[in-house]
Amino acid sequence: MIFFTTFFVEMIILFFLSKKLITSLSRTLFAVTRNHKVVINILSILFLPGTILHELSHLLTAGILLVPIGEMNVLPEIEGESVKLGSVQIGKVDPFRLTLVGVAPVIWGSLTILMIIYLAQILNFNWWQTALGLYLIFNIANSMFSSKKDIQGTIGFVVAILAITVALLLTFYFLNPSLLATFWIYLTNLNLTPLVEFFKLASFYLLIPLLLDLLVIFLTSMFVKRHLTNT
Repeated sequence: MIFFTTFFVEMIILFFLSKKLITSLSRTLFAVTRNHKVVINILSILFLPGTILHELSHLLTAGILLVPIGEMNVLPEIEGESVKLGSVQIGKVDPFRLTLVGVAPVIWGSLTILMIIYLAQILNFNWWQTALGLYLIFNIANSMFSSKKDIQGTIGFVVAILAITVALLLTFYFLNPSLLATFWIYLTNLNLTPLVEFFKLASFYLLIPLLLDLLVIFLTSMFVKRHLTNT
């Protein structure tokens, strides 16, 4: 339980750090190049794998749910003080499907990160495979929350899941308390060791993008401040 909680908390922290990282990188690159086009090109190359996965997640989920789809763009765009890594046009539909399409990059991104961690665990990655895996984890992790609509969709999805879970537990409790007790006993008797070990490793791997985010944000912020002071 503690490792699952740690993994969940790390995802929340990553939620807040991801946009700060992109903004800090764009400011630093612009301070050096003084060229918005160059900044966009560098960010395009750096975050291309995560951006493609992000937009394809919207696209695939929208297609499955029969939501109208428009143009997809995987090139970053500078919007005031922030940078949007990519975009895909989604038609207006009911709130339920809109929420699922909005939260899709978080679901698919998390599953991809966990798959990379699982492969690293069973295949015993060598140094270059480990480096590639860490780059992809860093890239995907910082591309999952790239727009306000995604964030709103994620919050709505989490609230909906929690509400449904609480409603089901209360229903079981009032209609058939013994069934709920039996289900709890079944859960406590399950062999959760493989799951615990998996989330233990997942929590460790997620520390990499978190620490890298903090380091990059700190270094870029210091660089921009020093650059502005010298100019």
